[in-house]
Amino acid sequence: MATLALFIARLLNIYSFIIWIRILMSWVNPWPQRGTLTYFLAQMVDPYLNMFRSSKFRAGMLDFSPVIGIGVLSVVQSIFQIYGMYGRMSLSLIICLFISAFWAYAVQLFFTFGFILLIMKTIASFMPNSRFGYSMSRISGFADPITAWVRRTFFKNRYVKETTVNIITLVIFIVLYFGLRYCFNILYMLAARIPF
Repeated sequence: MATLALFIARLLNIYSFIIWIRILMSWVNPWPQRGTLTYFLAQMVDPYLNMFRSSKFRAGMLDFSPVIGIGVLSVVQSIFQIYGMYGRMSLSLIICLFISAFWAYAVQLFFTFGFILLIMKTIASFMPNSRFGYSMSRISGFADPITAWVRRTFFKNRYVKETTVNIITLVIFIVLYFGLRYCFNILYMLAARIPF
């Protein structure tokens, strides 16, 4: 049974790799034609990824649903890997794997992406009349809802420079990131103490 679990874990690992190849190839060739390698990979991978497609996981043109799909696959692969290596599995370990995957594939990804966009938006606000600043502000437009929330929450009915709002949003983002990281560590430690 352990050998079968390790075999399934390796298959899931290969499937995850194929999903990454499909994602990268979709940037080059978003509409694959029949008979191409991209089309073959799409036939293998897209039915699984379609289970996670939702407008909730989209930010403009970017679709994060494949990352959610890879995260779920990673948890299942880890469960088979651990069972194959140790011959047993516990509820606490499964919960710990889900907590780790949720942190890595959802929360940390959101904060990394948001942090990059906020830095770009802040740089753009320091040079609004330059071509570079204009380009940066167009790319970082996905961060507008976050900065708009900060403006409404902290600076209601007051005029504040865009650079000030962006810097305060960055600070809030950093504090929130480390606060959530601390909370996830506590949650992980509590889950690890579950006796079964």
